[in-house]
Amino acid sequence: MALVIIFFLAVSVAKLWPQKTVIEARLQNLEGKIGETEKSNLDLARLLSYFKSRSYLEREAKLKLNVRRPDENVVFIYEDGNEGEIKNKEGKGEEFNFEDLTNFGKWIKYLKSLF
Repeated sequence: MALVIIFFLAVSVAKLWPQKTVIEARLQNLEGKIGETEKSNLDLARLLSYFKSRSYLEREAKLKLNVRRPDENVVFIYEDGNEGEIKNKEGKGEEFNFEDLTNFGKWIKYLKSLF
């Protein structure tokens, strides 16, 4: 009688074993997602504290509203329209445009301008 009971218990454990492994895999997956969510929440909390900080407000005021502190100086830098032109080193005043050349042609012109 004891052998019959042990046999039925062994069969029921054998039937439940695959379900147990599936549930454990799902549990590990959910624990991983919980970890990712906690990390994301921590990052969002840091970002929120930065958005509430004085340095962020000052930076945004400078960028969007052009506000400056009384002890700061503001410098505006404008681009020059002659970026593609290079004068010869010898002072001949030759100018050439790199925009219409291939990469190889650009290198040849550049190296010629050095000598």
